[in-house]
Amino acid sequence: MSRPEDMWQCQTINCGYIYDPDRGDRKGKIPKGTRFEDLPDDWKCPVCGAGKSMFRPLAGPGSVMERDKQETVAPQADAGPKYRCNVCGYIYDPAVGDASQGVAPGTAFEALPENWKCPVCGASKEEFEEI
Repeated sequence: MSRPEDMWQCQTINCGYIYDPDRGDRKGKIPKGTRFEDLPDDWKCPVCGAGKSMFRPLAGPGSVMERDKQETVAPQADAGPKYRCNVCGYIYDPAVGDASQGVAPGTAFEALPENWKCPVCGASKEEFEEI
């Protein structure tokens, strides 16, 4: 089995498939030993069909573990309503912020930079709705 830094997990709701380069992807005819970064741009998750942009590494920068740590940080005082991504279901909580893009806890959704993207699927701010 590969190191967690070399493994990538699908972030679509109800999927969670983990790409392990030591196993490859028989369904997609990807040979063992193929790094995630070397997968073809049109490669799809063998479970749900999501594209590469829906994957995050299991460890290291931008990883699933970093996201989990971010979510367990004590929330700041109420910084406004939460917003849900209509593409993948990610919820932006202003009390938590978005460490993967340098957004500090307490940053209201309206104060996010215009070029901010969903950290899971890359959707723009226009794809979010208040919840």
